[in-house]
Amino acid sequence: MADLRDFTGKNRKFTGTIGERISTGTTGERDEATFGAGTLRFNTTTSLMEYYTGTEWKSIDAPPTVVNFNIDGGSAVTSSFLPNTSSITTITINGTLFTANSVVLFVGTGGGNVSPITTTFNNSTLLTITVNSNSFNGTYEPYDLRVTNPSGLFAELPDAIVSDTIPSFTTASGTLGTIIDTQRSSYTLSSAAATDPDSDTITYSISAGALPPGLSISSSTGAITGTATAVVSNTTSTFTVSAATTNQTATRQFSITVNAPVVTSYTSTGAFSFSVPAGITAVEVLLVGGGAASAWIGGGGGGGGVVHHTSFPVTPGGTVPGTVGAGGPSSPGSNHTNQSPWNGRGENSTFGTLTAIGGGSTSGWIFQSTGGPGGVWPFSPGGSGGGASGNNYGGSQVQTSTSNPGATVNVGFPGAAGGQGSPGNPTTGAGTHTGGGGGGAGSAGGHPTTSGPGNTTSDRNAGRFGGNGVANSITGSSVTYGGGGAGCEHDGAFQIGTVPGGTGGGGPSVPNQNGTPGTANLGGGAGGGFYPDYNGGSGGPGVVIVKY
Repeated sequence: MADLRDFTGKNRKFTGTIGERISTGTTGERDEATFGAGTLRFNTTTSLMEYYTGTEWKSIDAPPTVVNFNIDGGSAVTSSFLPNTSSITTITINGTLFTANSVVLFVGTGGGNVSPITTTFNNSTLLTITVNSNSFNGTYEPYDLRVTNPSGLFAELPDAIVSDTIPSFTTASGTLGTIIDTQRSSYTLSSAAATDPDSDTITYSISAGALPPGLSISSSTGAITGTATAVVSNTTSTFTVSAATTNQTATRQFSITVNAPVVTSYTSTGAFSFSVPAGITAVEVLLVGGGAASAWIGGGGGGGGVVHHTSFPVTPGGTVPGTVGAGGPSSPGSNHTNQSPWNGRGENSTFGTLTAIGGGSTSGWIFQSTGGPGGVWPFSPGGSGGGASGNNYGGSQVQTSTSNPGATVNVGFPGAAGGQGSPGNPTTGAGTHTGGGGGGAGSAGGHPTTSGPGNTTSDRNAGRFGGNGVANSITGSSVTYGGGGAGCEHDGAFQIGTVPGGTGGGGPSVPNQNGTPGTANLGGGAGGGFYPDYNGGSGGPGVVIVKY
């Protein structure tokens, strides 16, 4: 009910509970000239009360509120991160007093504001927007979420969005490389690392599959290191690398292949050429020189030299020349007089700059010596395996040095720089026709005056065993190479039967038989022929084995 002063006084008074009716009209129906400053009306265009200040119209409104938001249907949060990708993200905003004309804006720190692609007014407590995730820039994070109503009043949710770029791998999905057998500890692989544009710390792990046995990944750098375990057939391992920051994780699938060893054996004597496969920078090589022959009634032939190089440098796609040393030829029958010169020395085996010297040859019956390079006639040098024994004093220093840097050179006992064959029976009279065993790659041969079976003073007529060779597993199983041949024995009353050659292909000496040849491709020295009517044996050819 109105008071009379509403009509008569300057200070009107409104009473009652119903309310007062205010003039209404659209924005276009405003009439500032008639009423001027202080005009109060209801704007049907904006659905808000408004008043005129004399210079502008101002709406009368309550500000909205922003409570929280959801990203792509997730849980309601007051802050979150968005990956800096090209994906379209849907965000629902929860609050109060939203209108159909509310404007949403993500306000960056220092610039870089982001506006939605679309804004949908669901109701006064819910707005739905879509944004392009890569519109957010880590330079301006964190972003405030602001909702502004038509009145200009707004609400903000501070530090609502953090932009985080997902790490990026530097190598495409697929193989990181192949590890060959000889480079299982010194290989080169493509990188499994990633970079992060935000300079966040990245932690690496294998999230699926497994690395080849023996390898591991660094959690801080993504480097894959270790010594790969040898395999019997080419094996490919597939795995997934995870590169994770605090908020983001990138994954990528890679593979690594570990190759089984490729072993090539050159067994035919003479020259050959090894073709280096592409990508191969080093090979493992075993060289065995040819074993020496034994002379008629002579000591056993020396075993071929053995040279093992675990990482011999080669040029990918190139070639490496080599030779396989032949075994020494046996002596002519009844070679007990000073006939034409005879050389039963084994030939050298080579591979590039590596050389395994052939075994030293023996002396004959009357060609006695107090020492000499690998026997008496024709003073041929012995091999890295050992010199041969002579009838009386046949064995001698066989190799004083080696010019194979980086190689393991197996030489006969006792000389560290070269093998030495053992002398035969140094006495005269009974037993002078017996021969000492040829030196092997691993030890010297014996002779009848040393301790052991058949070596007492009363049985000097017995020949003596050949020196043992050395074992090597380059082919995948252990094989002994470079055994010395056994010395021949006298036909006196104290024969002890067959005398064994050294392990690794050394030929035995057998009663009433010619000297036994050394084993082919082991570089074995030959066993001596039985006195008085049997010839010496020929030395066993060497071998060159290449592995990568």
